[in-house]
Amino acid sequence: MTGPPTPDIRMYLAQHSLADLPASLQADVPTPALLSQLGRGDIYASSLWMGRPPTRTPMHRDPNPNLFVQLAGQKIVRLLRPDVGRGVYERARLNAGGSGRANMRGEEMMAGAEMQALEGAVWGEQDEAAVGFEAEMSAGDGLYIPLGWWHAVNWWFR
Repeated sequence: MTGPPTPDIRMYLAQHSLADLPASLQADVPTPALLSQLGRGDIYASSLWMGRPPTRTPMHRDPNPNLFVQLAGQKIVRLLRPDVGRGVYERARLNAGGSGRANMRGEEMMAGAEMQALEGAVWGEQDEAAVGFEAEMSAGDGLYIPLGWWHAVNWWFR
């Protein structure tokens, strides 16, 4: 099938290493100078996450601090302190019939009951225990996400 892309086709590229991009594209995404001043100045990985709206990344935490840079378009990022995020995650996971344990997860966080429970906990009616921070990101904005902080990313104004 050939022809122009259609709006109903979904695309989401996650965790694509910047080192694997063509050199001309790598030059468009230089490492921010701020990163050399944080922690030990080492960089665990640099990844490109790209998609056509609507895209989302369900609530999760990363194994390292994170510098989120919005290259194009807009997103909303919701952040929860480690203790608050763990509680929200465990309650949502239990409500979805899971164990409630906050281990690394796979595809179940992207579809099905767990994804729906987490989406509701983060973007739906929030209980008072789920209070956190929200950042509206536009092209060129950056956000530092500290180690252990839970976060979810969603396309602009669901």
